[in-house]
Amino acid sequence: MLCAGMEHHIIQQAGEHEEEEEDGMRAEVAFEGLHSHNTFRYKHKKRSKVWEEYKPVFLNGKVQFAECLYCHSRMSCKDSNGTSHLWRHQKICPGKEDAAFRRLKDSYFPCVLVNQGEPVTPSDPVNQIISETLDDVNSVIPNRFKSKVWREFSPIYVEGKLQAADCVHCRKRLSANKFGGRSHLSRHLLTCQARRGYSNQKGTVYPSSAPNLKSIGQDELSPALANGKVQIAEDSSKLFRSSSSADTSPIVRPIQVVPAHQPLPSQDFPSLKKQRTSFTTTTKVDQGTAYQELARMIVSHGYPLSIVEHEEMRRFVKNLNPMVHADAVSHNDMEGHCCALFQKEKAKLNDQLTLSSRRVSLSASIWTPDGAEPTVNYLCLTAHFIDNNWKVHRMIIKFGIFRSSPTDVERMIHYKMACVPEFECGAYNVIWDAIRDWNLDQKLLSLTSVGEVRNDVSSLKLKETLVEKKCLPIRGKLYNVACVDDVLNTIVSKVQQNIIHLVGDMVTEFFVAHTSSSLNQQQLMEVISQMSLKCPQEDAKWWHKLYFRLEVFLYFSKSFPSEEVASPEDVIVAESICKILRTFYRVIEVISTSSSPTANMYFNEIWKVRTVLQEEASTEHAEIIAMVTEMQETFNEYWQNSYLWLCIPVIIDPRFKFSFIEFRLKRAFGLQSASYLSDIRETLQELFNEYCSSVDQPNGRVPKSEVFDIDDSDSFEDWDQHLNEQACRQKSTELDNYLEEGLVPRKDDFDILNWWMCHATKYPTLAAIVQDILAMPASAVQSEAAFTSSGPVIPKHHSMLSIKTIEALVCTRDWTR
Repeated sequence: MLCAGMEHHIIQQAGEHEEEEEDGMRAEVAFEGLHSHNTFRYKHKKRSKVWEEYKPVFLNGKVQFAECLYCHSRMSCKDSNGTSHLWRHQKICPGKEDAAFRRLKDSYFPCVLVNQGEPVTPSDPVNQIISETLDDVNSVIPNRFKSKVWREFSPIYVEGKLQAADCVHCRKRLSANKFGGRSHLSRHLLTCQARRGYSNQKGTVYPSSAPNLKSIGQDELSPALANGKVQIAEDSSKLFRSSSSADTSPIVRPIQVVPAHQPLPSQDFPSLKKQRTSFTTTTKVDQGTAYQELARMIVSHGYPLSIVEHEEMRRFVKNLNPMVHADAVSHNDMEGHCCALFQKEKAKLNDQLTLSSRRVSLSASIWTPDGAEPTVNYLCLTAHFIDNNWKVHRMIIKFGIFRSSPTDVERMIHYKMACVPEFECGAYNVIWDAIRDWNLDQKLLSLTSVGEVRNDVSSLKLKETLVEKKCLPIRGKLYNVACVDDVLNTIVSKVQQNIIHLVGDMVTEFFVAHTSSSLNQQQLMEVISQMSLKCPQEDAKWWHKLYFRLEVFLYFSKSFPSEEVASPEDVIVAESICKILRTFYRVIEVISTSSSPTANMYFNEIWKVRTVLQEEASTEHAEIIAMVTEMQETFNEYWQNSYLWLCIPVIIDPRFKFSFIEFRLKRAFGLQSASYLSDIRETLQELFNEYCSSVDQPNGRVPKSEVFDIDDSDSFEDWDQHLNEQACRQKSTELDNYLEEGLVPRKDDFDILNWWMCHATKYPTLAAIVQDILAMPASAVQSEAAFTSSGPVIPKHHSMLSIKTIEALVCTRDWTR
């Protein structure tokens, strides 16, 4: 049913004049209607926008009242009152809900709502027809759209001016400024192939099926804001006519017309003036944000910085938004944006690391440029720590040059950069620069590094410097940790010739025989698909590829025993070597996973390596025994240098504690285990005593008197030392109580971090030690790079950049993952 309240004048003229004989006061109301009244203006004040919703009431030439245009409430409005109460009234005005339906009266298209805004259908009775005809509609359209050609073109506005026209049939864009005329548009319609399919189309269209851009009954177009500063007019429907068999007179069925990008009227509609001016409003593109997002995309996916200069990229951006100057940004500009993004993210992470009260463990790995034999090696430094919420964090904090050839003239020519000076290269300079840059001088615990870094002379010098400055707990006993995957790779590499001699030819002959025909290949692929084994990459390490082929070889021989793929003796040798390589592979997978395992897991994984070598050393095959014996020598050397940092995390695991370590070492080393156990117990007690004196200090730092030289005139030095020793003796009962308590039952879903977080109040000093110890890494690289022959690499197109830019790209990519 049509709404009876929708007359042509939504609000009648409300001017009221009053005269009083005693004081001669006169009230003037300057209002003629909701949309057409002449608004008043102050002579010396800026007019407030709130008066778009009110009509002023004058007394003696001054505004004394304001009457709401919707509910006709009258409120005081003197100069001293301000307008804040008028704004508050508009938020709760009860008359606005009804006026929401009336505001369409001000649009270019007259409308009548049928059934409270429901779509019009042929079955709905039309009891009230609007008085405006199509001529009345055309009378409010701008003159430039009076031409019939605009019924089949969409005007395109740029910065409020008509610049082009889009054919609604073929979507071709033609120029259409005010000086060009319209004849070329008419000529296009005569030759438009897409228009011919619609030229004879007729029928009745109802609002329930909104017309698209190819509708034949299209009227002039209302300009509407689109992307950026480009304004594209949306097609609006004409008032269609329909007739019945009994009555041939035209019947106008009015429809509600709303621009396609705007929702239907609601209670929370914008002000009346904003509605009328919304067609010419433009939106400015925030180029700073756009460049920042582009830099983030380049960093995240490793794209070259020169992608912004590619002609295809510029055409793509130009087609998205013609107002954007795609050629305005260059390779150097994007380099600056990426470095700015790096500094922004670094500031946030630096604050996070500063707020953490716990120590930080570092890991150092060697990266190389992708491609030919590298002439420069990079050192990547990663920080590992557990925050106050007991969450493990891992982030790259430094990327510098480890070693560079001083005679690399080709690099200077091609990459247009000089060789990095010696004082900026090497492990000492890179790591020490990171320590100062991130304020880690009093927050370091350990450094896990690959062999190249650990055995470097400058690395040993750095440890001496840190111990001298008392930056490391327990004199750096936990500092220089060997990377486990690097050690295992070294063990296998030492016996590479032995392994290839034993199984190399056998495996090669097997795969040659089973890939010679398509039938054999299909049979082999079926076996591999049943194994659910991850296939190594093309650049995987040699022993990883060999292990994969040994697994396939042994599985095939068991699946098809009738086929004698090898002799029983050869199969036994293959099983022995495959067992060793399988253990190495799985250990590296566990310790180098991206989920950052806690340090209490490492002892059990290393012990698996020791066990499998001991088992295979007891076989009857002489060549296997010789090979395994050589591998055991390298492993034992690693054990002697690493048993402290491997055993202490197990002791602070409430499921094992000291009794588990004692059990393992006594069974493995017999009487020799006493020296190991004594050293482990003393180191744990020494570590506990140091934390007793520092756990109550901010950031867990040692007393200032221990960092700097103590003044000789301080006569209380011995007294302070006595108090510290007394406090440590009192707190040592905390460690004893923990070790004497029963073990926690072992469960698969046991969360050691959550357990210690819940028991931090009971064992405060041990909890501080746990937060630092459990964050120690056993690997300096993640599993993807641990199994590749080249290790971690940077893209070739990044290696030609300066080291500062490479650092920004590598670090930011790691932080934004």
